[in-house]
Amino acid sequence: MTIIGLGSPFGDDRVGWRVAETLAAKLPTDQARVIRLDRPGPALLDELAGRARVILIDAAATGEPPGTLSCMADAASAPAMDRVSSHGLGLIQTLQLGRALDLLPPQLDLFLISIDPARTRDPDADLSDPVAAAVAPLAEAICRRVEASTWRLAYPPEKAAAAE
Repeated sequence: MTIIGLGSPFGDDRVGWRVAETLAAKLPTDQARVIRLDRPGPALLDELAGRARVILIDAAATGEPPGTLSCMADAASAPAMDRVSSHGLGLIQTLQLGRALDLLPPQLDLFLISIDPARTRDPDADLSDPVAAAVAPLAEAICRRVEASTWRLAYPPEKAAAAE
């Protein structure tokens, strides 16, 4: 499994990186490959191509209060969405392009942390308190998901029943 924290060095937009750093410290490398990418775009498509399962983590101006967590399970099959991004080629557009080029993994989960876009302009600003408070709970939820997935791979249904 690959886990990708998206972000930039600007304020709350770095929250995807912070979650990725937390996960890299918690998860063994044989369970998950954890990386940080600077914004979506062609580099993200390179990382998605050929993977079976990917978890993406990103900041988003969702309109919800900062720090609100959202999950889109199976983002690879989500309907096309139009969103404008300050990244140029934003995450949604990158995923749409990946879908068109048949580069998306069969299992793609997207976790978003809501941010205030005004807190993404200062490269010296750290995460705001509500966004920082979302890091640990999201990292724990992803760890549980990875561990459950790893257990299912090690113990297919027929072996799991015998192991119980």
